[in-house]
Amino acid sequence: MKITVLGSGSAFSSTSRHNSCYYLEAGKEKFLIDCGSDAMRAIQDAKIDFFAVDRIFITHMHADHSAGLPAVLTAMHVLERKSPLTVYIPFSQVEFAESWLANMFIYNERMSFNISLLPLYPGVVEFEGVELEIFKTAHLEKYSEYAEGLGIDPLSFSVIVREGAKRFFFSSDLASLEEVKDKMDEGVSFIEATHPALEEVAALSGGKNIGVYFTHIPMELEEGGEWRRELKARFGIEKLNSVSDGQIIVL
Repeated sequence: MKITVLGSGSAFSSTSRHNSCYYLEAGKEKFLIDCGSDAMRAIQDAKIDFFAVDRIFITHMHADHSAGLPAVLTAMHVLERKSPLTVYIPFSQVEFAESWLANMFIYNERMSFNISLLPLYPGVVEFEGVELEIFKTAHLEKYSEYAEGLGIDPLSFSVIVREGAKRFFFSSDLASLEEVKDKMDEGVSFIEATHPALEEVAALSGGKNIGVYFTHIPMELEEGGEWRRELKARFGIEKLNSVSDGQIIVL
């Protein structure tokens, strides 16, 4: 399994970090997890072949995880992609995604390739040589009352990718690390660092958590940022095991 970090930033892009986007090569599959607002540039910067991507999985519909999808699909069309592409959208928002893309004139009748939008549910998705386990997180539940008034189910997911004995866990955004504490016991884990409490980040920064990498890095956690200064002052944490855009991890 090979993981290429295309976007490790928070909701605010920076000169060094794109929004959430990861390219995985596992089994015979090549796919993206998340497609943040600047995903097209992230793919170009990493020199990933737009034709190589078989599937795209969107963990939730916040813009920094999904808004790059129209640009990526359009780039594939302009480059005259022919092979079909499957995009997985949180199950309650597939109809929205269909309308969203159609209103940008992204529909199969005019594209150079076929796009299938499929619902992403909690559970296991299997392909040849690879398995994805999808489970809900509480990241968007704080919006429940307003979302329900609009008829929206505030869904967000984390993902475990398995290829034989190899295992990769991607937390996506969370309400607290408590909800995924039992998912980091083996393999490699990418844990978002924007929303958990700083105490939780500090607890995961110890030497025993060698397979845990932080991602979704806000400016406050960059070198010299106020959260980094606080990590050092309060917890003695001088080094944050964070990933960076362009980084490749092979399991």
